[in-house]
Amino acid sequence: MERAASIGPRDLLVAALVIGASLGCSGCGSHSSPSHDSITLERLPDTTGLAQGAPIVQGFEAYRMPNGAMRLKGHLNFPDGTRVQVAIRRAAGAPSVAMCQVTVEDHAFDSPPLIGATGPLPVSDYRFELSAPFTSAWQPPEVLDLTDQGRLLRGPGMTRDHAGTPTFWLVEEMKR
Repeated sequence: MERAASIGPRDLLVAALVIGASLGCSGCGSHSSPSHDSITLERLPDTTGLAQGAPIVQGFEAYRMPNGAMRLKGHLNFPDGTRVQVAIRRAAGAPSVAMCQVTVEDHAFDSPPLIGATGPLPVSDYRFELSAPFTSAWQPPEVLDLTDQGRLLRGPGMTRDHAGTPTFWLVEEMKR
């Protein structure tokens, strides 16, 4: 003879709690959607006019030393002490074949000799990318003070990064 299962008060309490929790969570994780389709656009910092103004790059040249090493020099309309990075690439998106950081003095810079991983860079078409973020991690405090964290700078190449930080970025392409 089979014995009938009995449900006790404890079983009823557990069942009630499970049902209550289920009902309490109904709708959990669902989001009400607006009654109409809407598109929102990310508001970016206003960069209108940043590229307007006198050219920042007054001159830029890549030249060879007698041993074939490449050097870079230029005149920039930046305060003395501004740090600038120059990356040398064979084409857009290609890895850098050489890179240096220079400091502007008397509105000019001249890099140390640059060579590739296996010696002097071959004569070829190169893309020279000049960049200078105006952040405390990159620029000395004096430069940031003179430029209001880069916000006072205007001219071709001035832009803002994704966080709104003033940044200089300009490309020169030439055969060297």
